[in-house]
Amino acid sequence: MFDFSRLARAFGLTMGLAAGAAGVGALAALRRPLPRTTGRVALPGLTARATVHRDRWGIPHLYASTNQDLFATLGFVHSQDRLWQMELHRRTARGQLAEIFGPIALSSDQFIRTLGFSRVAECEAELIDAETASLLEAYITGINQGVEALHGRLPLEYTILGFQPRPWELVDILAWPKMMALNLSTNWMSEIFNAQMVALVGEDRAAALATRFAEHELLTLPRGTRYPDDLGATILRLAGDATRFTGDTSGPQGSNAWAVSGDRTVHGRPLLANDPHLGLGLPGLWYLAHLEGGDFHVAGVTMPGTCGVVIGHNRDIAWGMTNAPIDIQDLYLERLHPEDPTRYAWQGEWRTMETLREEIVVKGQKEVVLVDVQLTNHGPIIDQVRGRIGDAIVDPGPNTALALRWTALDPSPALSRAVLKLNRARNWDEFRAALADWHVPPQNFVYADTRGQIGYALAGKIPLRPHGHPHLPVPGWDGAYEWQGFLPPEHVPASLNPPDGMVVTANNRIVGPEHPLAALLQGEYANPYRAERITTLLEATERHDTRSFAQIQQDALSLPGLKLARLIATLELSDPLEQAACELLVAWDGVLSIESSAATVYDSLRYHLTRVTYRELDGLLGVAAAVGAFSAIPSNIYLEHALPTILARIEATSLPDRPDPWLGNERTWNEVLAQAFSRAVAELRTRLGPEPKRWVYKRVHTLTLRHPLGSVPALASLFNRGPWPMVGDVDTVNHQYVPRETAAGPAYNGPSYRQILDPGDWDNARVIIPTGQSGHPASKHYASLTSTWRTGGYLPLFWTREAVERHTVETLILESA
Repeated sequence: MFDFSRLARAFGLTMGLAAGAAGVGALAALRRPLPRTTGRVALPGLTARATVHRDRWGIPHLYASTNQDLFATLGFVHSQDRLWQMELHRRTARGQLAEIFGPIALSSDQFIRTLGFSRVAECEAELIDAETASLLEAYITGINQGVEALHGRLPLEYTILGFQPRPWELVDILAWPKMMALNLSTNWMSEIFNAQMVALVGEDRAAALATRFAEHELLTLPRGTRYPDDLGATILRLAGDATRFTGDTSGPQGSNAWAVSGDRTVHGRPLLANDPHLGLGLPGLWYLAHLEGGDFHVAGVTMPGTCGVVIGHNRDIAWGMTNAPIDIQDLYLERLHPEDPTRYAWQGEWRTMETLREEIVVKGQKEVVLVDVQLTNHGPIIDQVRGRIGDAIVDPGPNTALALRWTALDPSPALSRAVLKLNRARNWDEFRAALADWHVPPQNFVYADTRGQIGYALAGKIPLRPHGHPHLPVPGWDGAYEWQGFLPPEHVPASLNPPDGMVVTANNRIVGPEHPLAALLQGEYANPYRAERITTLLEATERHDTRSFAQIQQDALSLPGLKLARLIATLELSDPLEQAACELLVAWDGVLSIESSAATVYDSLRYHLTRVTYRELDGLLGVAAAVGAFSAIPSNIYLEHALPTILARIEATSLPDRPDPWLGNERTWNEVLAQAFSRAVAELRTRLGPEPKRWVYKRVHTLTLRHPLGSVPALASLFNRGPWPMVGDVDTVNHQYVPRETAAGPAYNGPSYRQILDPGDWDNARVIIPTGQSGHPASKHYASLTSTWRTGGYLPLFWTREAVERHTVETLILESA
């Protein structure tokens, strides 16, 4: 999601542009970039003719003779439908947005240049193996040939912004996965938030309030640790500003995936389902494709600007994935030399930082902006600490900095190799071998194959830490907190053919507290409700098929909502409006449907309950934090994760009208619930009027698919689609999350792709994306799938040549020049 609300001023866009957009000339300009999808086109470098069959949904089925020809064809097709999106992605990941957007994008570029995704990708390009390199180079050749074939008919966004694309290169397609990893790895921000919480309420109270840590231990550091009030303030502010381009991460990132064995299906074959939850916008992140050529035959979703099918199936196996939010990031406090801040302490000596100068070109400015990036042995310095830290940890603040250690900043070309190996894996062993190359971000994979097997496997580089799992920045000068290597791939959790015949993952904890790897695998796990609900629904049906799996993916029942409704029922309320709202909630079936008023009451109550409970943290939470020392990003994650803790404490309290010391200040849970409910009802009265039955969910829970340029008023109707009412929330299986406070404008997180795969009957695959295949606003495929996605429908993803040709509506032949 992107916020360009200041873009109109930044580019001097006027109402004349809006008028022009409605004119015949503008309509012609809109249609001009539409790709050629029939006939014959030259694609120099092919060894033989390749064919692209498009079905009526715009899904391309690619046929080629060799591996290289196949991926050149994929690059060509990606550039036809998603060139602007690919441009935006590579510039975001390489910190080159200000060159086309001007000063509004400078914060994003500074943030990304500091992290150094381009620097890492350049190192990876030197390390990549010959076979993988040949396929990536073929893909890049296809992209560049696709751009050449446009002959001046570039997508409209290029015309509006007034620039031409430069040729694609290997670093471009290696950098974007780093951005995806960034959006799925938020622990560094949580460490800053935890440190600020310690500074605000003290170590003991912060540990008591902790919502996610084993035995409420924040960190194994000496007692008396103190952190400055503004620790990490600058980098969080910069990261918050960058989210208008990099995407919003202010809420828990979620996904669902499960598989059942043939003993649990109507036809005796396994079934597999997956729906990754990510930020939704236009164009959508995923691009459906079916590839056959050389020794590849694979179908599913690709990511334009990268090579291969990320989620889907091949001839023999199917796979899906969910984010495994394991902590793979640590912040180190670096002690700087009092007279030379380019030197830092390391085990009794002073080392000189490596200093790199980044030059950022800014549209409309003659001079480039210079950014000096400093690197320690832990990683880039991301912030200078101001203020004072207690003597138990470091010297006064001006001599201290924060460095980021993160697996994504370790050069490793393995991810591209992992995807391509996964596309060709024929069995469980080859599947696991492919995942051994998947380093970042950590992912939970579900598996099913044509032999009747199902399984689960974790993939990712997991740091080994000598002092357990840190939840706060740690000293970086004495070597006590250095990583001691990584968990070997053969030791990560995995399970083939579990006895109960099913595997379920929904970003929940991977292992229980008694597991030997429990301490090692801590992280920002999602609330357990989605995983619990999926398991219940799988167990409730004796034999499953694609229809029952689809019903599970559409389920919008709220487990915490039902719990909270029961708790509210015991309150004594005197206000008539509060009583009426309470009656709605008590009678509620727990489904967050668009016509439900009780769903709206719960939504507001949940929001206020977390903030009333954690009122000691006022100043760190919500919008106030975004303009103060901290952005909304880590506070939203903290509060969304707090709900299970709150409900568990209330349910465990035998006397809710007696003070609970955990709450502090002699407060009772009845008082907290009553205050939160009163605030919720007052808010709904103000927003929606005095009649509770009219507080239907569709008035407060809507989706607008926004294009990167759609926040410019003159362009909104051209690029954006919606709004539409939506069911669900952050804890329902049908995950539809709308964070109230974000760092950079409206955001929406939901199922970016849904698949239901039937190994052994691949033509029976059912898939859907929330947008359409095309990135061109004038295309009939721009948002053509949104209605199907919103109403719970699916498309077939045809596999056999016979089925593909029977449903082909357009055929494009690519020939070597």
